Amino acid sequence: MDTKERVNSKLEQLLDKVQKEPTHLNYWSVHKRIQRLDLDALEVPEEKRIKIALLSSFTIDPLAIYLDVKSRLVQLHPEVYVAPFNQYQQEFLDENSGLYAFKPDVVILAVHADALVNENFISEYVKLTNVEQTQTEVINRLQAILSTLTDRTDALVLVNNFMVPSFTPFGILDNKTDIGLRSFFAKLNEKLAELYMKSGQVYVVDLEAAASKHGKSRCVDLKLYYRGSFVFSESFLPVVADEYMAYIKALKNLTRKCIVLDLDNVLWGGIIGEDGTTGIQLGNDSPGKAYKDFQRVLLSYYNRGVLLAVNSKNNPEDALKTFREHPHMLLREKHFAAMRINWQNKVQNMTELAKELNIGLDSMVFIDDNPREREQMKQALPQVLVVDMPSSPFLYRQTLENMNDFNVLALTEEDKNRGEMYRARKRRKDLQESVSSVEDFLKSLEMKTLIRHADDQGLPRIVRMVNKTNQFNLTARRYTDAEVRKMHETKDEFEVYSLQVSDRFGDEGIVGVAIVRKQPKTWTLDTFLLSCRVIGRKIETAFLARVVADAKKQGVTTLVGEYVPTQKNALVKNFYADHGFEELSQEDNLVRWRLDLTKDTVNVPEWMEVKNE
Repeated sequence: MDTKERVNSKLEQLLDKVQKEPTHLNYWSVHKRIQRLDLDALEVPEEKRIKIALLSSFTIDPLAIYLDVKSRLVQLHPEVYVAPFNQYQQEFLDENSGLYAFKPDVVILAVHADALVNENFISEYVKLTNVEQTQTEVINRLQAILSTLTDRTDALVLVNNFMVPSFTPFGILDNKTDIGLRSFFAKLNEKLAELYMKSGQVYVVDLEAAASKHGKSRCVDLKLYYRGSFVFSESFLPVVADEYMAYIKALKNLTRKCIVLDLDNVLWGGIIGEDGTTGIQLGNDSPGKAYKDFQRVLLSYYNRGVLLAVNSKNNPEDALKTFREHPHMLLREKHFAAMRINWQNKVQNMTELAKELNIGLDSMVFIDDNPREREQMKQALPQVLVVDMPSSPFLYRQTLENMNDFNVLALTEEDKNRGEMYRARKRRKDLQESVSSVEDFLKSLEMKTLIRHADDQGLPRIVRMVNKTNQFNLTARRYTDAEVRKMHETKDEFEVYSLQVSDRFGDEGIVGVAIVRKQPKTWTLDTFLLSCRVIGRKIETAFLARVVADAKKQGVTTLVGEYVPTQKNALVKNFYADHGFEELSQEDNLVRWRLDLTKDTVNVPEWMEVKNE
C-alpha cells in the first residue's frame, strides 16, 4: 500500500468514527488526527478543494473544526483560515491581511450584535428614542464591511443575521410598544435580507431560524461565553456548521437533484399487493396523514426542480392503479421522471434510472423503509445518498425537511420546470424511435433557438451551467457568480452569450453558454458548453454560428477555440475540427484551434429556426 492509499484509508476510518458517533469530543479528536496526516499525498483535484475564511467578533475557532470535518464527509478537502480574535475589521480593511492572502472561496462573517451597538444598548433600550436611526447605523456598518469584501474578493460571502433575544426589558409588554426589543432585531433581519436579496455573491444565513429550531436556551453556554467569548454552545456548533455547509455544498455542485422512492410503507402505509388500493393507509386520519404530508413535502421539492423517481419491488399494475385512482395521492405519474416497478434488484434499478435520466449516481437520493435494502444500496453504490429513515412514518416528513442536500444558490425558471422538461424529453425519445433517420427526427422537432447576450435574469442559470456542465464543455473552466458578472459588465474585454431552446414538445430553457475573450482582431472562446439534455441535436452548430457572425460584424479576422481535455469531455474532442477549425498549438493540457474568418464561416442547420437578440 503506497502513501496515498494509507492516508486515504486512515482518513476514511476517522470520518467513519465521527459519522457513527458525532459527539463534540469525536469531532475535536478526529480533526486533530486528520491534521497529522500527510494530506498532500492525496493529490486532490481542484474541484474538490475549498478554502473557507472565518471572520468573527467572538471566538469562532471551534466552528472551524466542524466545517473541516463536515467538508471531508462530503468528499471535499478544505483549508480553513480563522482570523485573529475580534480582528474582523482589521482583516477586511487591510489589503495585505491574512484574509486576502489566503484567497478564500467562501468568507463567513459572524458578527455578534453586541459588536455593532453601544455596550449599554440593552440596559438603556427602554429609553431609546431613535430606534430607526439605530437600526440604520447597524445595517450601514454591516453594509460597509460587505461592500469592502465584495470589492476585494470574488468569494461567496455568508453573513449571519441576528438571533432575536429571548430576554426583553419590556417583559410581556414587548409587543405592546413601538420600540419592542424583539421587533428591533426582527426588523434588522428584514432589512438585511432585503438589502442582499438580489445579490449573487452575498447570502444572509438565517441564524435566527436555526437558533429557534434548536432552542434559544441551548444555543449559548454562558459559562463558556464568559470564560472565553464562545457564542455558540457545543450542541449548537454542528447546527451552525450545517447551515454553512448547505451553501458550501451548493457552491461546489454537491447538490442532489433526484429523490428515488420506494412505495410500500414510504408513500403510503401498507403493502399494495396485499391491501389493495382501497386498503392502504393514506388520507386525512392517522397514520395516513403522515404519509400524505410526506408526499406534500416531496411535491414541494418537485415544484422547485428536484426530480422524483420510483424504485420499488411491486407489481406495476397495482402500483400504477394507486397513482391513478387513490383520492388522497398527491403525487401522480406525471410527477415522476422515471419509474422502476418490478421484482429485480434495486441496485440494478438504480443504475438503470441514472442512465435513463442521464444523471450521475452522486446526484441521487434513495429513500426506502427497509434497512436491508438501504444497506445493500450503500455497499453497492456508495455514490448514492441513502437516507436512514426512522422506523415511525410520523417522522418521515421531518427527516426530509431537515435534509440540506437539495439547495442551490439561485432558483431559476429551468429549475421550476425541470419535471415538465423531463416529461417532454420522454416524448422526444418516443418520437426518435418512430422515425427512420436522425435528420428526420431533428426536422420533426421544429426546433427554435434564442441566442442572446447575457442579462441579469439569465446570469444565475449561466453561472450554474459553467460550474456543473462536464460532458459538452470545451474547457471545463469554473467561475464564480462575481467573476461571471464582471465579465458580463466588461463589454470591451468579454462577451457572455446564452442559448435557449424550444421545440414542439416544450421550452428547454437556457441550455448553452459561451464566453468570449475579445481583442481587436481576435476573439477567443474561453468557454463553450451545452447541457447534456440537448446533445445530439446540432444546436451547438447554431450557437457557434452566432459567435462567428458577431465576430465578423466587428471586424474580427480570427476566432480561436480552446479545448482542455478532462476525464468527462472526450465527447467534444473533435468539435473544432468538425467545424472547419485548424489546430493552432498544443501546450501542456491546452489545445488551441483557429478559424480564419476572412475565408471560413459556420452555417446554421437548415432545419433550425434561430432568433438572435
